[in-house]
Amino acid sequence: MITVSKDVYDEEVKAHPNYDKFLNKKLDMYEAMTIVVGKDMATGNYAKSYADVNVEENTEEQSISIENEGEYEETSKGKETSSSSTQKRQHRKRNRMYEDDGVEKLSKQIGDVALAIQSLSKNQLDVNALYAEVMKIEGFDEITLGEAFDHLIQNEMLAKAFMAKNANLRKIWVQNFVNQHYYRPAC
Repeated sequence: MITVSKDVYDEEVKAHPNYDKFLNKKLDMYEAMTIVVGKDMATGNYAKSYADVNVEENTEEQSISIENEGEYEETSKGKETSSSSTQKRQHRKRNRMYEDDGVEKLSKQIGDVALAIQSLSKNQLDVNALYAEVMKIEGFDEITLGEAFDHLIQNEMLAKAFMAKNANLRKIWVQNFVNQHYYRPAC
């Protein structure tokens, strides 16, 4: 909704009769538009009123040199969007090479992020695989193997080292764990 005081309303409607349908009226599909353009308002140097836009537009049109005349194309279709504008708007042609370069950089960055995520997921400890490997070790009861598993889970680096070892070294590791935690010599 574009809300203005009574004095401003009267002044604007007098100057621009077609503004009557927009001032102090709810905008159709406002909520749908906020999804696309957001609800943020510009602040500081970025804030502009309609007066600022008209001044900048006129200044820009006056500064176009004859050398750059070929870089512009007219986009007006004969129907003016504002009753106050009498000149046709001109837009600069987009530099496709610049856009392609930006897309290429963005694509490379997305690829780098994907590789980083892959390397992180490969480096993650698979708890289910660790449990299966610990429970495969023969010669120990389930409670002892469960304690060894719990110890490995608390120490991720030990768990990764355990998973890298072969079956014989894993069995030796569990035996050393049992000796350190269960069989303490009497003093």
